[in-house]
Amino acid sequence: MVRFIEVSHRVVPGMKTYPGLPEPTVDMIMDYESSRERYGGNAEFLIASLHLCGNTGTYIDSPHHRYPAGVDLADLPLERLAHLPTLVVDATRAGRAIGPDVFRGITLAGHAVLVRTDFSRHWGTEAYFTDHPFLSADSAEVLVRARPAFVGIDSLNIDDTADLSRPAHSRLLGAGIPVCEHLTDLAKVPRTGGLLHAVPIAWVGGASFPVRAYVIAEGS
Repeated sequence: MVRFIEVSHRVVPGMKTYPGLPEPTVDMIMDYESSRERYGGNAEFLIASLHLCGNTGTYIDSPHHRYPAGVDLADLPLERLAHLPTLVVDATRAGRAIGPDVFRGITLAGHAVLVRTDFSRHWGTEAYFTDHPFLSADSAEVLVRARPAFVGIDSLNIDDTADLSRPAHSRLLGAGIPVCEHLTDLAKVPRTGGLLHAVPIAWVGGASFPVRAYVIAEGS
């Protein structure tokens, strides 16, 4: 039996993803009632406009997020976003600054490395915006050398937000490795054997954008 495991947050109007960034809003262009006359009473449709920051909910950062000449969302290879073998790395006991020891002895090349901290349990509360787990600069170096296809974390940021140099973003995106933040429910994902899909829109010039991320896994 095949399971589909959702690992992304739902987008709802007014939700907060990161302090200071705009929250999503919805403008109704046509609702069911107003559309009936347009379609002669034979059909009705809903058309709405969603306004959001690219860094909303669970999203992908392309190299263009960090580097002006970096690859944008439209040019990110699908091979780095879809049908990727997953490797869940348990960092739930690693402390706030997740060091390289959690990655030692693991073959990471070509995998979607999903760093599980379980910090996503705070999603939707003020606690989510303080003292979040993050990857140390040394961890980012280890990952770059190991050549994963993709790196994600179930936390506010892959970096310590107090470190303005953003070493994890800088090293991973500099190596062409997409970063995914604000994952959720990684406890439901098997350590190995799953396949991740986390594809944003092909936005030319876009740096970051939400995804509906999910893992396909075998078993009940």
